[in-house]
Amino acid sequence: MPYCPQCRDEFQGWVKVCPDCNVALVDELPALHKREISDEPLAHIATAPNEIVANMWAGILKEDGIRCLLKGGGLQASMYASPLSVLYEIYVMESETDNASLILAPFLED
Repeated sequence: MPYCPQCRDEFQGWVKVCPDCNVALVDELPALHKREISDEPLAHIATAPNEIVANMWAGILKEDGIRCLLKGGGLQASMYASPLSVLYEIYVMESETDNASLILAPFLED
């Protein structure tokens, strides 16, 4: 069975290109890369006004190769408030704080 090297889906033998990724299929999947595990502490760099903005900022950071963690107000906050009013904190690795802050600076100037 052929596989898509990008999304790793399996296809029937007659399929030659992944319909989702538009990538040529391969007979064997490449090995998964091990995720780097780090003991480096996280640092808070910004607080987004809602989940939509938090995800946008996380996407911008990801495009620049910076991994981040989003922490929302929790279930109790979202039960009693509009989802658009729950604050989200954004954390990055401490070593990436300066770079991430520079990237998000244009969005935080209000």
